[in-house]
Amino acid sequence: MKRAMSNLYSYSEITIGELHVTIKNKFRHMKVKITDNKFLNSMGVYINAGIFLLSFIKGVSGKQLIGVILGTIMLVGLTSCEDWLVIKPDGQTLLDDFWQNESQVESALAGCYYGYTNYGTIDRILVWGELRGDNLGLGLITYDSYEKIILNDLMPTNAYCSWGNFYGIINNCNTFLHFAPGVVELDDNFTSEDLRAVEAEALTLRALAYFYLVRAFKDVPLILEPTIDDSQSFNVAKSTERQILDKIIADLLVAKRNAPESFVDVKEDKGRITAKAVSALLADIYLWDGQYNKCIEECDFVLSDGELELEKGTDVLYNVFYKGNSKESIFEIQFDDDGPYNNFVGTDLAMTDLNSLAFPAYLLPETSTSPFGYKISSTLTESEEDKELRLKDFVCLNIIINGSTYPVFKYSGLLREQISGSEFSTYTYRTKPSEANWIIYRLSDVMLMKAEALVVRNGNEEDLKSALKLVNTTYLRSNPQLGQDSLLLSDYSLQSDMEDLVLRERQRELLFEGKRWFDLLRRARRLQDPKSIVEFISPKFTGEVGMEEEKLSNMDALYFPILKNELDANPLLEQNEFYKTLVEGSK
Repeated sequence: MKRAMSNLYSYSEITIGELHVTIKNKFRHMKVKITDNKFLNSMGVYINAGIFLLSFIKGVSGKQLIGVILGTIMLVGLTSCEDWLVIKPDGQTLLDDFWQNESQVESALAGCYYGYTNYGTIDRILVWGELRGDNLGLGLITYDSYEKIILNDLMPTNAYCSWGNFYGIINNCNTFLHFAPGVVELDDNFTSEDLRAVEAEALTLRALAYFYLVRAFKDVPLILEPTIDDSQSFNVAKSTERQILDKIIADLLVAKRNAPESFVDVKEDKGRITAKAVSALLADIYLWDGQYNKCIEECDFVLSDGELELEKGTDVLYNVFYKGNSKESIFEIQFDDDGPYNNFVGTDLAMTDLNSLAFPAYLLPETSTSPFGYKISSTLTESEEDKELRLKDFVCLNIIINGSTYPVFKYSGLLREQISGSEFSTYTYRTKPSEANWIIYRLSDVMLMKAEALVVRNGNEEDLKSALKLVNTTYLRSNPQLGQDSLLLSDYSLQSDMEDLVLRERQRELLFEGKRWFDLLRRARRLQDPKSIVEFISPKFTGEVGMEEEKLSNMDALYFPILKNELDANPLLEQNEFYKTLVEGSK
């Protein structure tokens, strides 16, 4: 099933009370200018919602534009339960006026996607999934909240214990799933089949948000109904990880049946939920949950897609991370020069005076803690520095920051060129790093998910061979000079050796993509050994490693605490037991 969307070409000005909105739409984007300071303050970071709104929308009339704008205002306004945005006429009237036709459904769905473009969302995808691991250190600018996470000094007052961005996405999806079915009765052009397809997208976006929350916090509130007005209670107790995983798996199985196989437009095909994107998320959840056979089945579904193909190793930096929407991409968050903007890459990762995160020197090949230049034996070294493209392409090795870190080049880079006759390269950065798409899933990630599942499900020789073949596929494309399967089963004959190989290959391949801490945490869960993480992250610690081992002696310590403000606002929430004890002990 392929779905094509038409585009809106129009210029309109709308005045709603004191709110004046200028809308100018070009090819696949819309600019919104709102001239009302009080309204600007109410909207906060969501002021750019309109920019994203028409990324996927069908054409609408001038009159319908008002409904589109109001619908977006409502969707983004719903992201904070306590800051319900009231615009006359009251919220319920707006809801009744808005959910009338297919174009409004499409605009509301765009609002669900928009939540993933927010700085705070992309920021947390990387911070939650990477910063507690070993891939990142501090750059030019030092933020206390980052430093505390890097050093495993977590308290419930850290800003990154806030989950509001993800519950905003969840509430937008809940609102969509609540109201969209009613449009089938009102618009003959919007069929039940159309409804099931867009519901699949919303279900998947909601499931993805919950999967991030579960991996970061473990037990969190499971909210499936929309916040429609401020008469509703916002106090919800936590559900167990098991309850949440069961729910999102069930939702994704429904979504997979109804999601489009692909979209005609490449930007939509990579930027919207397809059946293969659903399967990639399902595979990730099954791997996390220890359901390895099911993980392999979902990976096989993705790998059987004839339209997906690995880029050449020499083209990965440019095609996958600079241009975006490459032939190996499965699902990525869309940004461009007209907005929305990826301000996280534009500041925290790019080589600017605001650079705050960088690649640590303790992962350079000459160190014993690096996945690059890793010595298996006296005759075999994985990812030698002079051959491994990923180290040279993903990290700017020509500049050292504060004597301990190197700038990130992945996402923010444009071109790396080897200097003839030299081991050094020249690095050219993007002029606009905020245009970089953010990749959620790509083909090599799924290959390595399958490899991990094959290794850990029973460890028989046939599975180890299959896993090694997958690892060699990603490894050799980034080490093209080898020209053959250089990683041999004889060097990884034990299940534990192969498991470690897959973990190293995932670190090399997915560096700075928000995967590393979750990979380490998944391994610790499997081993039921929280201290198994210490061997990887110990180079970060400036004090006694024994103190860090003590902090990581409890599996609950591997998750984030719940933000203190959330606990104060919601009496039904309970702090993670480990942090409850930690906070009480610090008084």
